[in-house]
Amino acid sequence: MNWMICMNGEPEQRAFLPEIAELGAGIELGSYGLVGIRSAQDWETRLALHQAVRAQFKGTIALHGPFLGMDYTHLDCLMRDAVNRRLDMIFDVALQLKAARVVLHTGCRPDIELFKLQDWWLKTAVEFWLGEMQRWAAAGIQIVLENETERSPHLMLRLVDEVNNPFLGLCMDIGHQHMFSALDASEWVRTMGRRLWHIHLHDNDGSVDRHWSLGRGTIDFEPFFAAITQHVPEVTISLEAQDGMEPKMADLRTLAARFEPTRPPGAP
Repeated sequence: MNWMICMNGEPEQRAFLPEIAELGAGIELGSYGLVGIRSAQDWETRLALHQAVRAQFKGTIALHGPFLGMDYTHLDCLMRDAVNRRLDMIFDVALQLKAARVVLHTGCRPDIELFKLQDWWLKTAVEFWLGEMQRWAAAGIQIVLENETERSPHLMLRLVDEVNNPFLGLCMDIGHQHMFSALDASEWVRTMGRRLWHIHLHDNDGSVDRHWSLGRGTIDFEPFFAAITQHVPEVTISLEAQDGMEPKMADLRTLAARFEPTRPPGAP
């Protein structure tokens, strides 16, 4: 397993960068979805914080892109123009920060299922990503699409399989799965299989997306980790709890030590 830790880039978080590097983990930079979108200045402020992280950290960086209102299949051309502009902006950020991967939500709204529009959504989403992925692939940047309110991973899997681009994969958010899906987390892992490249790891009680550190909620992580080990041992797991850096770092230390690859005697 590969490890990342989510952060927004504030100075108090940057104090942990040396230990993160020592643990061999990467960083997932975020807050373009809730904070950075409120004004043009907010976006630039967030970018400046992330540039400061990149200046101090030479390891792997991923970005969590904008997600509120990011409906890639919207019928309204003006709405699509706004979505495309945001994607242009996060593409520019990914290039500046030399990000290896960008996490985006699928944009599949709950009403798609409610009104049984899955086939229409899939067709339009495939058309969109067939075109959009060309620039990301040319830049060597992976896109991973994250579940939000999806009840199962099947539509997401069909999307990435039909686009069939080696730079497009899936992100599983176990907190979202715990809230919205009756299908257990292990089955999500098994179903996504080789398309599952990224995991958002945090805990909740099943009622609210609380982003707690591990053990505070009701998620059963043991069968989940067993499924990962069996089906996708090379997946990247990104700790996305919002309890503060120290509890999140404690989870990272514990998990990195627990799942450290076994080395033969005498190996460095």
